[in-house]
Amino acid sequence: MTIETICSRIDHDSSKMIDGLRRLVRQPSVSAQGMGLRECADLLMEMMVGAGLKAELLEVDGAPSFIYGEMKTSKLGEKRTVIFYNHYDVQPPEPLELWSSDPFAAEIRGGKMFGRGVSDNKADIVSRINLVRIFEECEELPCNVKFLMEGEEEIGSTHLPTLIERDLDRFRSDACIWESGGLDEKDRPEITLGMKGMLYVELEAQVASHDTHSSLAAVVGNPAWRLVWALSAIKGEDERIKVPGWYDDVKEFTAEELRALEEKPFEEELIKEDLGLKEFLLHMSGLELKKALAGGPTATICGLVSGYSGSGSKTVLPSVASAKLDFRLLPEQNPGALLEKLKSYLIGQGYGDIEVKPLTLEKAARTSLKEAIVHDAAEAAMQTFGKKAVISISSAGTGPMNLFVDKLKTPSICIGCTHAFERSHAPDENQRLDVFIQGTKWVARTLDLFGKGS
Repeated sequence: MTIETICSRIDHDSSKMIDGLRRLVRQPSVSAQGMGLRECADLLMEMMVGAGLKAELLEVDGAPSFIYGEMKTSKLGEKRTVIFYNHYDVQPPEPLELWSSDPFAAEIRGGKMFGRGVSDNKADIVSRINLVRIFEECEELPCNVKFLMEGEEEIGSTHLPTLIERDLDRFRSDACIWESGGLDEKDRPEITLGMKGMLYVELEAQVASHDTHSSLAAVVGNPAWRLVWALSAIKGEDERIKVPGWYDDVKEFTAEELRALEEKPFEEELIKEDLGLKEFLLHMSGLELKKALAGGPTATICGLVSGYSGSGSKTVLPSVASAKLDFRLLPEQNPGALLEKLKSYLIGQGYGDIEVKPLTLEKAARTSLKEAIVHDAAEAAMQTFGKKAVISISSAGTGPMNLFVDKLKTPSICIGCTHAFERSHAPDENQRLDVFIQGTKWVARTLDLFGKGS
């Protein structure tokens, strides 16, 4: 059978695929709250075995079950292997009052399915399982495939390094197709070649042993002010991180990467409209804006907690103040080394009383534009959408791709079913069903081309 026959079969099975997606979304799997993870893993095992995959649960102490699956091609002499990385855990659905429907109802309206995790990352999971099933039923699997799914990506993939280090050979592959990727703001197929790293920390300041009357502020220190002053020492209004040595390992884009950035369209006005912005940070636009997203280190205050924040007034002097920060990093930056620089810097600035608690340390990753999987995905995008693929040097977000690119030496790309206005991590997260089906065809054609290149 030809790849066009496979794509026709995907169309034929589209209702079955949508039903499978609804079933998976209706199973909550919130890692931050420990909700439904085992039930979701069991459901996925059932779906994978039903698709003809050899599947098993892999356990690491303290972690939700990992799911491993594989299927080998029947073609003689075929050696190439693609591994799919996905995660079945999702973000918490709160605030519930901002959803238009129950976040686990998987309601369909206006050609979209709404639900927590539908786009991040359950649509791609269901797409890929069904893709393998269709290839197998048509006896045309073009290359070997593996699956690795985890249940704690949304809380930092804490145990994934242990799993991969424990069984490197099991996961070695010729290419990895990552858990996200799809269409940009104007429905152009976008291939993303990397992800930023992250250092996520919590800073905590404490003065008194308990909250007290604010009249004592004349003589008792306020941890909220201590924390605010410490935060202001970390980053200036010019957005530069003040910690000495923070940028020492940052390298310039290669000439090839810079050309890709210059060619990459970026729908500034559409994005500003969607976010309700009048302008981007520091009045950035054009190439400067694209370079910042792909290769700019960041320091973000993600949350601040101290004292009273209810309705009305309460004259209280809090005893504790805390803040959570994430620092997005580039491939050359080491999160562990930067954590020590941050601690030393705060001590040197007189904030040694503020505790720095590390929560997530992930290195960045970036795949070369010269890899075969990149060219095959680009050709497959043209065949599927009739549009030239947009090459994105790096996602502005973070994931454990470094373990694949650097540890397993597996070039990794993001392609699939997502769309630009999916609202992942936000209320009314949604998945366009037309992109769900077309994205499945895109990955099918990519596998077909990659397998032929062996």
